[in-house]
Amino acid sequence: MVTSLGMVAPAAAGILVLLGSFPGSNAQGYAIDTRENILTSARTLAYDLMTYYKGNQSGGIPGLLPGPPPAGDYYWWQGGALMGAYIDYWHLTGDASYNQVVTQGMLHQTGPFDDYLPLNWTASMGNDDQCFWALSAMSAAESEFPNPAEGKPQWLALAKNVFETQALRIQGETGCNGGLRWQIPFANLGYDFKNSVWAHDCEQTRTC
Repeated sequence: MVTSLGMVAPAAAGILVLLGSFPGSNAQGYAIDTRENILTSARTLAYDLMTYYKGNQSGGIPGLLPGPPPAGDYYWWQGGALMGAYIDYWHLTGDASYNQVVTQGMLHQTGPFDDYLPLNWTASMGNDDQCFWALSAMSAAESEFPNPAEGKPQWLALAKNVFETQALRIQGETGCNGGLRWQIPFANLGYDFKNSVWAHDCEQTRTC
């Protein structure tokens, strides 16, 4: 269990930021001035945020938020961001209430080669989309989030597999001055754009 106030505060703050991106959410009335208040706020926010997730319910698809548009508000990569938020929540608070849900979601979206390229999303896959899930897997490995059962892919192996698939794409990008393209399939609109996970709003200004 983390004892530092400065270290545990991101558990509440991070979920607060993510919750703020959900329509109809109310992120007011939370206190982070003491460790007890931080844990209480983080626990309440974690519960509220999970109400948007239907992947652990009957008929739901583990790892996915409702979508993508127009069927729902959220894209595939946002499920990966959600899983990462709950990994951080566990790491910073010690609350394991959502660990089983996270493990189920993270494993269900790995794809046939355990590299976060599930067949249902391959046609619209971007390097940044894949990377969101890989970063959550890497966070799980670094924070020693409980690994899946024996015989299932482990967190570090999943992150490594994604790195290796993306490294191969960099090697083939000499005509685009190195780096990664935004989209993976060459026929997708945006294949000639450059992008990174942290500069998503700038993707259309960085053409090859």
